[in-house]
Amino acid sequence: MYGDIITMGQATIVCVFSLALVFIVLLAISYMIDLTAYIVRKGEKKQDPKVAAPAKAAAAPAPAATVVDDTTNVVLAAAAVAAYLGCSTDQIVVKSIRKIVNVETSWAQKSRMDSVR
Repeated sequence: MYGDIITMGQATIVCVFSLALVFIVLLAISYMIDLTAYIVRKGEKKQDPKVAAPAKAAAAPAPAATVVDDTTNVVLAAAAVAAYLGCSTDQIVVKSIRKIVNVETSWAQKSRMDSVR
């Protein structure tokens, strides 16, 4: 069918066939991934109630809250802020330190850490 010289119509047929084939293969891969995820989720749901039931029955009273000494954290935070501002620790006052809930993905955290260096 195709010799040394290919017409524009023949090239179009090859192009359309190739695009269709690639689309069908990608669609098949997508369905395989969805099927795999469904099977994994189905297997996890069956095992979950068995594990969760003994955990509720074996619940023990919570231990007493331990007192944590945060003076080291306050000193380190004050030193970091002073170094960032370029002044001494006597010139700044740290009123409170609170933990920020991390909502970033691990990829975003890694990117931010790489940009700091």
